[in-house]
Amino acid sequence: MAQGERDERIAQAFLELADTLVEGFYLVDFLHVLTDHMLELLDVTAIGVIMVDTRGRLVDVTASTHTAHQLEEAQIEFDEGPSKDCCRQHEQVGPVDLTRQAAAERWPRFTKAARTAGFAAVAAIPLRLREEVIGAVNVFHALPVGLHPASLRLGQALADAATIGILHQRLAQDQAERVGQLQTALNSRIIIEQAKGALGAQLDISPDIAFDRLRAHARSNRRSLTDLCRLVVEGRVSAGIFATAQDRPRRS
Repeated sequence: MAQGERDERIAQAFLELADTLVEGFYLVDFLHVLTDHMLELLDVTAIGVIMVDTRGRLVDVTASTHTAHQLEEAQIEFDEGPSKDCCRQHEQVGPVDLTRQAAAERWPRFTKAARTAGFAAVAAIPLRLREEVIGAVNVFHALPVGLHPASLRLGQALADAATIGILHQRLAQDQAERVGQLQTALNSRIIIEQAKGALGAQLDISPDIAFDRLRAHARSNRRSLTDLCRLVVEGRVSAGIFATAQDRPRRS
């Protein structure tokens, strides 16, 4: 990517992350905008996002791939990993070389799961504004030295912009809406997972490929990913609009 084009895309990323005071705001859709820009600009293999709920518990909200999603869930189940440390310490964790013994000693079960999934490096970037941390972004790479300091600095800047956007949007809500925002995000995640499964079954493609096509269609048509996935689950959108010439739709 040429420098001029990269600068333009970085500017566009910050512009989109500042646009949260809109009707029909969905936290999951907004976090997908964040992960899409990070994947494009940071040169990482996968991304996952964990949020802190009103009781201080970590909640897996979204991820760029099914494998990253499983690792986010594993961190919560194992009660160890970069996201947990990041939210507790209120600062960036890593990058950590997962091929080294130090990683296995620090997070034994998480490190084993991440290495099995094909990742060799990880870092966690806080979603924070001053002393308030509302979550963390995990960035994964297949190479031990794949996470570069400059990329992580840009990642932190994007995460900071996203945090300001989320908190700004929360200020426009009443207390009941703020409490329900994360639950709505979890409900949206369920709808997205159902749509991935339905589309994958109809086109005989993997969940990750189905997810990529859903996100691409939503972005190119400037529509909510959650709303699009709901239409897919309800059968109100044909799987054919997501198909390519290489797909072999399953016959009923």
